[in-house]
Amino acid sequence: MTDPAASRDFGRVLAAEGMSNFGSMLSRLAIPWIAALSLAATPWQMGWLLVADVAAAALGGLLLGGVVDRAGKRGVMVAADLARAALLGAVAWAAWQGVLVFSALLLAAAAAGVLTLVFELARSAWLAQRGSAEALAAQNAKLSAVASLSETAAFALGGWLFQWLGAVVALAVDALSYLASAFALRGVAEVPPVAAAPRPRGLLARLAHDATEGLRAVAAQRSLRALAVLEVLMAMSMSLSATSYMIFVARDIGFATGWLGLIFALGGVGAVAGAAVAPWLGRRLGPGRAIACGLALFALGAACVPLVGAPGVAGALLLVAQQVVGDAGHTVHEVHDRTLRQTLVEPDLLARADAGLRALGQGATLAGALVGGAFAAAIGTRGALAAAALFAATAALFAAMRLGRRPD
Repeated sequence: MTDPAASRDFGRVLAAEGMSNFGSMLSRLAIPWIAALSLAATPWQMGWLLVADVAAAALGGLLLGGVVDRAGKRGVMVAADLARAALLGAVAWAAWQGVLVFSALLLAAAAAGVLTLVFELARSAWLAQRGSAEALAAQNAKLSAVASLSETAAFALGGWLFQWLGAVVALAVDALSYLASAFALRGVAEVPPVAAAPRPRGLLARLAHDATEGLRAVAAQRSLRALAVLEVLMAMSMSLSATSYMIFVARDIGFATGWLGLIFALGGVGAVAGAAVAPWLGRRLGPGRAIACGLALFALGAACVPLVGAPGVAGALLLVAQQVVGDAGHTVHEVHDRTLRQTLVEPDLLARADAGLRALGQGATLAGALVGGAFAAAIGTRGALAAAALFAATAALFAAMRLGRRPD
């Protein structure tokens, strides 16, 4: 990026991404902890927290993509940050007063999921419209690296904040992170909203029209259809893994939680390494082949987990390989997947098309979460993790076949 003003604006958006993602990850820790430890939630209620977050984001993003497309992207990001700060502040106040109930926490989880997705849609559209197409891969790589580092920090600090200072302070820190993100966006140039095309009368009809337009934009291009399939395959792989991974490594194999924490932290190293090599891979291979390579690395890492046999050095090295190699590959895939979306879709449809792709993935995540437990019960956690690796390998093969050529 050669324009100094554009470079400065990207730096501010990068800072906002780090702080906003820190808040998002902290919310995903703090809200379940409050439910489990302060409200004595049942396993059924804990499951509903996950469903509320994912389902609300899928439906809300799909319906609000048109709103994001027609609004100033910086304004949407700031509004999403301020709304999340107010939401978490309200939850913290209710917890402090002792009046927080599970139904309110459920609504807060759903609203937070929608607002986080809206922020991400606006950030991606801002970047596509404000920056240059040649710089997108490098900028997306930096965003992925910052997001990974902020996620690692949130996971590392979140538990101690909750343990030492309590739920109220943890939520207050969460709210402050969103205010810091909004502050970082001050002075960032706004991209002009697109001209509003004629739409049906009535709010519901307009929202349905916008959602349909986004899905049509995805269906209209071969490469976007391929990205949709990959979104579903990867969501199934990751949700299947999520239902069995912790049970397998902590209970079935018997790794101590302290060692697992150290191993999990290495995922950040892998993600940063993936972000560093992603632009180079894109230049050498093209974005489609880079995606296939990233997914192959992710599948290789996923395949290491069901091979673990005992909580010794060999087993630990397999888990480290999964964290480093798998997270590096996932980041390479994420960088070029995001870049293809930004370059293949017209600017006035980007948020709607992006929301459509994400909704497909989140629907698959829900399906994987719902069937994952039953699947693991039927074939065992090791078998479920092997199936997750198989889904990832299928995604890599599909990407090589469908995206190995130049995108249309």
